[in-house]
Amino acid sequence: MDTTLFWIEKGVLLAGIIMVLTGITQYGRRSHDWKGVVTMFYRRIPMSVSEYKWYRLGIALLVCAVVLRIIVLTFWP
Repeated sequence: MDTTLFWIEKGVLLAGIIMVLTGITQYGRRSHDWKGVVTMFYRRIPMSVSEYKWYRLGIALLVCAVVLRIIVLTFWP
């Protein structure tokens, strides 16, 4: 069970990173504003619906991976 949750956690983390990078890349290609990619973490930028969905789903998966890591460390130290 411990190793299964470990690999699930790594998979969710990797999927989240890929989805965030997909949303960022879509925004950069559409707007040609690669400086906006850097500022998107602390300022609002105009994203399309598709870019926003990829970005937010990636962030949600990253948070799920962190929560899963906390659960694994709590029950199987």
